[in-house]
Amino acid sequence: GLTVRLAGLPVIAAASATDLSHSRYWLTLAGLAAVALTLLLVYRSAFRALVPLVPIALATGWSALVLWVTGIPLNPMSAALGALTIAIATEFAVILSGRFEQERSVGAGVAAALRRAYERPGAAVLASGLTAIAGFAVLIASDIRMLRDFGAVIVIDLAAALLGVVVILPATLVLVERRRAGRERAANARDRSPAL
Repeated sequence: GLTVRLAGLPVIAAASATDLSHSRYWLTLAGLAAVALTLLLVYRSAFRALVPLVPIALATGWSALVLWVTGIPLNPMSAALGALTIAIATEFAVILSGRFEQERSVGAGVAAALRRAYERPGAAVLASGLTAIAGFAVLIASDIRMLRDFGAVIVIDLAAALLGVVVILPATLVLVERRRAGRERAANARDRSPAL
């Protein structure tokens, strides 16, 4: 007539890890939605808000894919680190795309604007990302498994964020500029066409 239930800190930790693991993707989607809304409010343009979102979304997906392929287990410390990928990638993408827009507004061509955006701010972003990765990579050498897994997850997340901003953002900016130029050519062609 007895009912036995497991209790104690290990049971609570296991339940928490399971809950976080199951809600990790929803947390990531909520983070992406919050960033999209914030960028939309700041830029007041869906098109301008979309530019930084492309590398952010891809970096978040890459991070999740690498974690799944490597089989690194999530724990209460590392399960919500998708939000870190979003935060870091957003910061870097907004800085670099903002500098690109500044260069374009003063008349620089697309290639020159990209080069200038990635010269100084890009170097600072790269240095910041690499030092953060190196700092957290030290945790991978820990004898404590939870810290070791946390270090591996955060290194993967930061590397994905940095890769997204270094590789995907420039390509996104170039595609946006091509689309903008195409719309301007179409508008000019309409203006020059005789009225019927």
